[in-house]
Amino acid sequence: MFRNRTLRTLVLFGWLAGFYVLPEGLAAPYARELGGGALTVGLLMAAMPVGSVISAIVLGRLVKPSVRLRMMGWLAILACAPLIGCAARPPLGVVLGLWALSGIGSGYQIAAAPAFVQSVPDSGRGLAFGVAQSGLLAVQGLGILIGGAAAEALGPAPVVALAGLAGLGAATLLAMGWTHLRGDVIAAGRARAEAAAAAS
Repeated sequence: MFRNRTLRTLVLFGWLAGFYVLPEGLAAPYARELGGGALTVGLLMAAMPVGSVISAIVLGRLVKPSVRLRMMGWLAILACAPLIGCAARPPLGVVLGLWALSGIGSGYQIAAAPAFVQSVPDSGRGLAFGVAQSGLLAVQGLGILIGGAAAEALGPAPVVALAGLAGLGAATLLAMGWTHLRGDVIAAGRARAEAAAAAS
């Protein structure tokens, strides 16, 4: 799977989540740093999912699949970049907005997952899904583990900002590579849709 550049890129797009889910793992200490309690923790935990739901509705219902694929790199960048703003230690309202924006950016996964399914040969689909899913769980857990340890030394806000910065670097590299690959993926998707339409 990793010898195929398209599959490798799509899997790495999926694993990029290890950077931008980290704030959710630090919601409790982040809330304490902001002087809040359980309600603040709840608000922080909800911010990214709310952004994700908004993104899923808009991208899923209003944006064509080919356009979603073209937007994928920019959305991946958006999933990470807002988190850098936490370095300024803004108040709760701003933090919620930054995390919600990150959730909106994470909607790129709506394009990445079908593209991955389409690009995997039938014979290797089970193994490819297993590797992709296992890797996703691993990077999310590892990200939160490393983030928690770093937050003990630096505090949650700087760690969230560093995760955003590292994720931004990774997302930018992936987006640049995706620019050269997305045309073939879009063309293959159109060909498959036309073949299905002709068969029906």
